Amino acid sequence: MTSTNSHKLFLYITGGRLVLFSLILVASLAFPRAFPSASAVTYMSMLLGAAFFFTALYVYWYRKRGLTSWLKNVQTALDVLLASVTVYLTGGVESPFTFLYSVAIVTACLLSPGRIGSLSAILSTMSYGLVSVLTWGSVGQENQAAFTFFLNMGAFNIVAVLAIYLTKRLGQLEERLSLTTKDVFMLEEIQRHLANSLKSGLITVDRKGRVLYYNIAAQEILGKIIENSYGCSLDTLIPGNSDVISRCQDDTSPESRVELAIDVNGEEKVLGLSCFAIKDNEGVFLGHGLIFQDITKIKARQEKLQLIDRLAALGEMAAGLAHEIRNPLASISGAAEFLGQSDLVVAEGKRLVEIIQKETERLNRLTGSFLLYGRPEKKKAENILVKDELSSILILLQQRRHIAKAEIQMDIQEGLTITADPHMFRQVMLNLLLNAFQALPQEGGSIRLAGRNSGSEICIQVEDNGDGIDKGALKKIFDPFYTTKPEGTGLGLSIVHRIMIELGGQVSVQSEKGKGTVFHLSFPAEKGKQLQGNNR
Repeated sequence: MTSTNSHKLFLYITGGRLVLFSLILVASLAFPRAFPSASAVTYMSMLLGAAFFFTALYVYWYRKRGLTSWLKNVQTALDVLLASVTVYLTGGVESPFTFLYSVAIVTACLLSPGRIGSLSAILSTMSYGLVSVLTWGSVGQENQAAFTFFLNMGAFNIVAVLAIYLTKRLGQLEERLSLTTKDVFMLEEIQRHLANSLKSGLITVDRKGRVLYYNIAAQEILGKIIENSYGCSLDTLIPGNSDVISRCQDDTSPESRVELAIDVNGEEKVLGLSCFAIKDNEGVFLGHGLIFQDITKIKARQEKLQLIDRLAALGEMAAGLAHEIRNPLASISGAAEFLGQSDLVVAEGKRLVEIIQKETERLNRLTGSFLLYGRPEKKKAENILVKDELSSILILLQQRRHIAKAEIQMDIQEGLTITADPHMFRQVMLNLLLNAFQALPQEGGSIRLAGRNSGSEICIQVEDNGDGIDKGALKKIFDPFYTTKPEGTGLGLSIVHRIMIELGGQVSVQSEKGKGTVFHLSFPAEKGKQLQGNNR
């Protein structure tokens, strides 16, 4: 029995005792002639005073020490003693207060149905027997007195057996009820927190598509769009959801999942959304539930992997094609050079020979780019001080003709070092910086170079304030042969992407039309940290 139940039981027993004593006191004062003598009324008043006094002591002890075994034993013994004295003074076997023994037995069984309950029954039987023996001579009709004695003795023991049994059963039921209550409470807690513990967003709507509920994950994914949206139409929150709901309503549809691209606070997100119908026990349709996840990063990784596979296939094809073109191209270039230096061509034809030589040189550079994209050179890892390398590349670029003037901001962490093939790293940065210079406006152009070691990776950024790139072009920017420049080959950024993969790094781009472009390069930091130690 729990402490809370024991506390309540003790209070109930104490309250019942006080009520019983009060009723006996009132009855004694109201019906004094019911007692055998006037002194019996006085004795009864004294006994009731003692009962009230002992009850106060029980309460005091309980508040100090709790419901201890000592308190149970003392209370049981005193209850039997008071009942015996009361019966003795009010007629013995024929006393109307013989029921007090039963009250003492039930009280003891409630406090402790085992040992103390049995003790109370034994003490009550022995005490009543003793009282009966002492008062037997004063009874007028011995047969009737004997009959009453044996009835009361049997009643005491029956009450004791029943009280012990019922009290034990009550204790078992209380224990089972307590366990059941804990299980029910746990189920309620699980049910209450289940929806908010889901990592997926959950929205429930009624038959008309109005929002009834959404969990915390839904609010984190959709942001301010879903705040205070109870009662609003789902179409206003997630445009394009009608397709998945119609699939959900169609029992023959094997698939009720769609991918939706929505705008969340100016950021495009891709949701993987599934739907299920909500019905009651009788199968009556109540509404729909929608479970969704933000799969924007997953889709980006898928697209990146697809791009890598596509670029790898194109790289192999480009390398093979470049190799096949280079052999006849070398023959054409050699023949054109021979004709230009001999007298076999008239003066008017020498101009055509020069054109042939110029175009073959351009084709040779193009095939070189093909080979670099398709089959990058074997890496020769060296320690590269990023700031020094970038400064050298900037000096080289600024000496070229037709390069726009720009303000260069260098924000590179001192001593930042990476492990990479110097030629490959230089090729990457040369292409990115050349693109940045070509994107600058005629006046007020600026390029910012930043580099940091974040602990998990080394990050380098190339940022310009040029015209920026359209959203549609951003998805194709690393595709081979895709270019927005009239004279571009479309291989520069493809080569950057391919080399970064070879170096074990990654490249990404952020851009907005009219607001410039930022290229992000990331390299593994473990090697970088080691090299920084070696350079000290």
